[in-house]
Amino acid sequence: MSSNISISVKEVSKCYRMFDRPQDRLKQGFIRSKKYYKEFWALKNVSFDVLRGQTVGIIGRNGSGKSTILQIIANTLNLTSGEVKVNGRVAALLELGSGFNPEFTGRENVIMNCTIMGLSSAEIQERLPLIEEFAEIGDFINQPVKLYSSGMYVRLAFACAINVDPDILVIDEALAVGDMRFQLKCMDKIKSFQKEGKTILFVSHDSYSIRNVCDEAIWMMDGQIYRRGDAKAIIEEYQDYMKADSVQTSKEDSDIQIPEQYGDILDIKDVRIVDSTDNIIPFRQPISVEVEYALKEPVKQLLGGIAIYDNQNNYICGLNTKLSGCSLQDQPGNYKLRLHYKEMNLMPGTYFIDVGFFESAGVVPLDYQGKIKSFRVASGEYLAEGMVYLDHEWVLLEEE
Repeated sequence: MSSNISISVKEVSKCYRMFDRPQDRLKQGFIRSKKYYKEFWALKNVSFDVLRGQTVGIIGRNGSGKSTILQIIANTLNLTSGEVKVNGRVAALLELGSGFNPEFTGRENVIMNCTIMGLSSAEIQERLPLIEEFAEIGDFINQPVKLYSSGMYVRLAFACAINVDPDILVIDEALAVGDMRFQLKCMDKIKSFQKEGKTILFVSHDSYSIRNVCDEAIWMMDGQIYRRGDAKAIIEEYQDYMKADSVQTSKEDSDIQIPEQYGDILDIKDVRIVDSTDNIIPFRQPISVEVEYALKEPVKQLLGGIAIYDNQNNYICGLNTKLSGCSLQDQPGNYKLRLHYKEMNLMPGTYFIDVGFFESAGVVPLDYQGKIKSFRVASGEYLAEGMVYLDHEWVLLEEE
């Protein structure tokens, strides 16, 4: 295995035995000549390498094999066939409920996990204060984990995973739980890991996070790798597929993961559509959206965005300041931000505006207001059909 490769997965398959009745499982233990089960192959000959320093995201529907491959890499699940090699220490933050003994206290679970990771007693004692400080769960560190809320559980699990100085960080959906400040804290740590050249493997239903955090994406389907490549390109193809297949749901495939509360760090005060009368926009005329907001704490490389949806919730266009190279103020204060559309060539109809502000990676929303304003594009002419009017020219060609 090359020293430049952090994770090597070769022809990995995982088969589960599916029994119709509990007694069939018992029979199978005594009678080996007959199968009382059906085989379900969660993974089928999956192969890929992750280079040192890469951040790779894995996407796909529920049941596509995403979490299974992560559990195998983290060595919490046995494979049926194939081979997995890792080059360095792996810290895994898997789905909520795995990794901790609910009867042990938080401190006991941390010590146990650090021991499994190969840390000495001296190293564990050195890292315990760092873990407690990052988790911010106070005296609950001395209480059994079964008493923890989901947010407290993830705080401690993440604090434990990132403070064992891993070479490889494996994350499975866990960052979707927790309040805004904790999510910001986690993102800062992930960014620092990336700068240090550590390897990150990241499974999420949140395509927005994959697109903004990862270098590459792996799209899994039916236990196999369907596509792999540049994260932005793979996400675009995946979203198109999900829309065409009519299986996109409000939770699993939404672009934005909404945190538990807003307003502590940034507060959207007002949104106005200027250059309009009663929010009616003449077809192909300019339109400006003005956002008034209050920044309460310093945020480096603050990002603002505005998205347009139609009345059937189709995503028409999303723009943000980072994509346009526009830098926002990063110190506390009251500000206004204006987005000017030079020509509104959407077809006549009613449209809705979402406004959001994010940290620098565009993953954790500091404030997000969905459908906060609406406007109507009006025209007295029958111009075309569909969503948008494209500039065009008809040319009549002579017969040869």
